[in-house]
Amino acid sequence: AKTNLYDLMGQCDRYYRQQLRQHPKAQIAIDYLKERGLSGEIAARYNLGYAPPGNNLEQAVSGSTQGQTEQLISTGMLIRKDNGETYDRFRHRVMFPIRDSRGRVIAFGGRIIPEEGQDMDAKGPKYLNSPETPLFHKGRELYGLYEVRQAIRHIQRLLVVEGYMDVIALAQQGIDYAVASLGTACTVEHVQKLFRLCNNVVFCFDGDRAGHEAAWRALENTLPALQGTQQIRFLFLPDGEDPDSMVRKIGKQAFEEKIDQAMSLSQYFFEHLREGIGRHDLEAHRTLIEKAKPYLQEMSDKSYQSLLVKELASYTKKDEREVFGLIGVTQNVQKQRFSAPNTHSSTALTPSLVRSALRCLLHSPALAETIEEPKTLSQIDQPGVGLLVDLLENIKSNPTLNTA
Repeated sequence: AKTNLYDLMGQCDRYYRQQLRQHPKAQIAIDYLKERGLSGEIAARYNLGYAPPGNNLEQAVSGSTQGQTEQLISTGMLIRKDNGETYDRFRHRVMFPIRDSRGRVIAFGGRIIPEEGQDMDAKGPKYLNSPETPLFHKGRELYGLYEVRQAIRHIQRLLVVEGYMDVIALAQQGIDYAVASLGTACTVEHVQKLFRLCNNVVFCFDGDRAGHEAAWRALENTLPALQGTQQIRFLFLPDGEDPDSMVRKIGKQAFEEKIDQAMSLSQYFFEHLREGIGRHDLEAHRTLIEKAKPYLQEMSDKSYQSLLVKELASYTKKDEREVFGLIGVTQNVQKQRFSAPNTHSSTALTPSLVRSALRCLLHSPALAETIEEPKTLSQIDQPGVGLLVDLLENIKSNPTLNTA
């Protein structure tokens, strides 16, 4: 059962934190964290731990049985060799627990600890993440999101960075609204999860080629999901800098000024598409329209789609109606805001299933216990599902909540 796996991951988390305090070799990890400028308070807030060298985990967690060994393998904490023997996935690493929206540990990231005179590459990759497991799907989870929700009651904006240490270093400097994607491009599910918390999301990337490639993948996944007042912007740091190094160099105020000045989605969209075209003639304009076409067609927010098409028409000095025709989308016309209700429409009188479910939950919060995994409902493509999932998870986390 998944409940047993959550308990097991919680035991692993407690073991790693204990090792950071007690293991003879943990001082190397502590010195590394201090060198990166982290306080004990921040380390405790993010539950940082230490995985010692060797194979220890199987004996460390309670009730070491064959069944539990299989569970440790299924959660990615142990790896089985071809000969049937098992070994710890994480060894001699600083450990970063990844928590779900209810604060349960579902996976780990491990950062190798550099030691003087040793070749890090010979010991494995710098960062090692848990694999996909029954509890953890990296395309859905964001590191640090649980901690943001604990720290900030009303989230005004979210900053998406690339690494664990970036999130923690920013929090150390008082920028405690950063989250990180987990070794994967930001997905539509990530974006939808972020927009359920606030309407202002800033992606922060290194200014090198890899950073721009990651930013464009984020834009490709974001553009179809945008709705209403939701806003995406892009912050590119100077070459050789990452959020960790940058915030330590210039401080919170200057870094937040950079966030305030981040590039708008539309600006980045057209700048990226114009790369490689160079010219400003008829053929170049036609190429730009063709490059923009598939992205604009995928957009669900018709108002924003119209604005981008109009901007494209302005840049290419073409008639707006012609560009709408070339793109293959209909020009968005502002409809009358208030209209007489359609008395013949059954949908005007019948609330949606999601609205009905929300009403039932508000009247009888205990019904939340009948849903074992609220996140599975996220797959339903209906307005309000995000709110329903959040409400279910909130009630399950606080079972004493009543209607009031």
